[in-house]
Amino acid sequence: MKKKKRSVKNLKISTRITIATVFGVLIPITIIGVFSILFYGDFAAFLNLKTIDSNTYSVVNVFQWNQALNEISDELISDHSDETKLKIIEKLAKPAQKVGSLIYISNSSGEFYTNSDKKTVFDEAKKITKVNTEKNTYCVTSKGMVLLTHAASENEEYLIVIANPNYTLNDVIDEKTIDDFNSIVYGRTAAVAAVVAAVFFITALAFSFITSSTIIKPIKKLEEGSHEIANGNLDFVIEYDSTNEIGKTVNSFNEMTMRLRESLKTQEEAQNSRRDIITGLAHDLRTPLTSIKGYVEGLRDGIADTPEKQERYFERIFASTATMEKLLNDLLTVSKLEAGNISIDLQRIKVNDFLDDCQSYISLYLEKRGFEIEYNNKCSDNAYVMLDSDQFQRVIRNIVSNSIKYSKEDVQGVIKFSATEYESTVIIAIEDNGIGVSSENLPKIFDSFFRADSSRTQSDEGSGIGLYVCKQIVELHGGRIWATGKEGVGLTIHIALDKIKQNKPKGKNIYE
Repeated sequence: MKKKKRSVKNLKISTRITIATVFGVLIPITIIGVFSILFYGDFAAFLNLKTIDSNTYSVVNVFQWNQALNEISDELISDHSDETKLKIIEKLAKPAQKVGSLIYISNSSGEFYTNSDKKTVFDEAKKITKVNTEKNTYCVTSKGMVLLTHAASENEEYLIVIANPNYTLNDVIDEKTIDDFNSIVYGRTAAVAAVVAAVFFITALAFSFITSSTIIKPIKKLEEGSHEIANGNLDFVIEYDSTNEIGKTVNSFNEMTMRLRESLKTQEEAQNSRRDIITGLAHDLRTPLTSIKGYVEGLRDGIADTPEKQERYFERIFASTATMEKLLNDLLTVSKLEAGNISIDLQRIKVNDFLDDCQSYISLYLEKRGFEIEYNNKCSDNAYVMLDSDQFQRVIRNIVSNSIKYSKEDVQGVIKFSATEYESTVIIAIEDNGIGVSSENLPKIFDSFFRADSSRTQSDEGSGIGLYVCKQIVELHGGRIWATGKEGVGLTIHIALDKIKQNKPKGKNIYE
């Protein structure tokens, strides 16, 4: 069996919702993370903190000096060569030098970079504050500003000293400097927050739309299907191929529609069958009733004016009454069979004794109707089966009656009654030389109330349920019944019964 490809369409609804939720969170976080990395790399430029543009104290200016100092420290401990480091530091130091700053950088080898000599830088720094090269210093006074920090890598340690004697400290730090900073930070942070919110909203909206569309579309198909079914269109099939919950629901819905269609078809066939049954029964009952009525009227009106005629009339009335009784018994049997209320009394029966008994009865029955019988028993004397003899004799009688009913006009009727023994089975066959059954109708002859063309029968006797009763009784015995033959040649009914072992089981053999 070809394995069905996995498809997004086959994902369970719970899985879809989970995936949509996870991606609805992960994608915005990923986008924001990438944005944050890029933003963090250029945060100083974003808030205008990257370049020193003043030597006057303000909140922004403090960030600018810290940013400049951090960039110089990062470069000193980088993996670049000393030559490259000097070129970059010269570039990084220019903004500070423009506002009158003196810079001195040293390492274990001595002076690394300076825009003046070491003595001048330290003298200016000492004028502003007490200098201790072992400690980091950030000092802003009315005399100027001193920045002293260390940068260390695995192989080297650097000392950075910046002195700006021209740095100005306002007497009062007015609120304007803080407000300016706040307006920059809050204003631009609000923009970032707006971008973050927009990313979350758009992503959530997109995944909600995708998820809902994959769920709503098949649900709409289900809705359309339910409307079609409600309007009586039982041929409507919902096209949705998936193994998820909706797919299974669609399949169940289509199967339900199919079963409903089949059920209605079965009901229609049953109604037609009941109609045929009523018609058939009316015909079958009318014939003997008409016969009885006619002979009774003949007796009443004195038509049967001799003892011989009267006796013949009574025999006809009796025969018609027996026909009606058989019809009613068949109907009662069918009712019991369909209700499961019929039971059989199985007993150990010797096959030859049972067949001989049946042959005796059949011979008398056929003789009265002008038929000949050929009896051929090939069973051994120690073949036994489990039978309800009364019920099984009824099977034989029904089959013989059916052969008589469908005999040919102007042809001597012959019934061949035979039995053959096999290793584990006994097969009984009843063959006639009647009109037979067409190949089209041959599989139907064991259906309840099946009737061949009544215009082709010699007798109006029979209800069309005799062979149906035979099939049910044979199957209750655990046997099998089937038919062979050709139209215009005749019909043969075969019955297969299982033999039983020679050790005598519990139960009485009525033929012993």
